[in-house]
Amino acid sequence: MTSTGQINSIDILIGKSILSRSTANKLGQIHDLIVDPVKGELSGLAVQMPDASLRLVDYREIYSFGPDAVMINSDESAMPALDSPLKALPLAKNNLIGVKVITESGKLLGQIASVYIHLAETSLLVYEVRSSLLDKLLGHSLYFPASQGCALSEGDARLVVTDDTAEKADNTLDALEARLFGPPKEEDPLVIVRTRGHKHLNR
Repeated sequence: MTSTGQINSIDILIGKSILSRSTANKLGQIHDLIVDPVKGELSGLAVQMPDASLRLVDYREIYSFGPDAVMINSDESAMPALDSPLKALPLAKNNLIGVKVITESGKLLGQIASVYIHLAETSLLVYEVRSSLLDKLLGHSLYFPASQGCALSEGDARLVVTDDTAEKADNTLDALEARLFGPPKEEDPLVIVRTRGHKHLNR
């Protein structure tokens, strides 16, 4: 698991238990994150149920992200995949890893190697893009917010990003985090709580 403090690998969430706040039932585990590839936002969660079926949870139905579990509003918040409008959106790990990234001017930047997330009132997604494993060793990886995306092709083969993406990108995750959030701080685990349609940060 990769973590720099405020920006973490999405693996920090995958496999975490999903609990219903209204019934205390354990509904399943996070299978993957659902991403809006144009807005670069977390749209929801794909949850693997005990019977191995997949259900989707809209981001608005998430009550809190805790250090030990993710709380959703109710059992009904986890909808069958076929009944949810989220089914049209890609999964971060299953669909976006390996996608080619190309600018609006037609320059290939590489492929998405990893996806990271910053959990806050508005969750921030970050892509790591590189052409080969050697790029990471040489410090040639590009790290940039997923909001640089413009369009994702059918079949999730290519992601078009703005022409200034490479200029705005950083070569390390630490550098991106420092630029966006300042020096790292020693803090308690972040818990994001939604109440009556509003989100609050508890520590």
